[in-house]
Amino acid sequence: MASTWSNAELILMTTGENDNTWGDQTNDNIKRIDDMANQIIGITLSGTTYTLPFTNDPTSYAQEAGRCKILDFTGSPGGTATVTFPNKKMWYYVLNNTGDSNDIICTTGSGTTYTVSAGRDAIVYVNGSNAIYNAINDLQVTTINGVIADNLATKGLAIAMAVAL
Repeated sequence: MASTWSNAELILMTTGENDNTWGDQTNDNIKRIDDMANQIIGITLSGTTYTLPFTNDPTSYAQEAGRCKILDFTGSPGGTATVTFPNKKMWYYVLNNTGDSNDIICTTGSGTTYTVSAGRDAIVYVNGSNAIYNAINDLQVTTINGVIADNLATKGLAIAMAVAL
């Protein structure tokens, strides 16, 4: 039976397969996991469209923006930028630091999109079914640093703190 691939395109080796290469393949998987958990990558936008690189069924390791956790967009796209994400169940921190103050539309190429406004950041997730959502859009907070968010006198402050955090 041949190896298969996970949602994140990590190789799932069959027992007894890949003699003398399983160590390299395991190390490549660990590097991919590290990228998905920890890696920040700068992406300079020079036009209004960009596709995050992401290889399906990779046979060797290469750092790819579509696999990195934190995407720091800079540059001057010259208009609202549409960034196409891999249609995989993953989530990202999107930092919109474009120099010409343009929004970034996050898409998988079809389906539901999410727009990160100029100068703002967002935590987005891709559901694997052509939809991208703001992961904390409906954040419900009861207390922040001991301040009860439901108290009318402090509700505005608590909401502002939740958004800032």
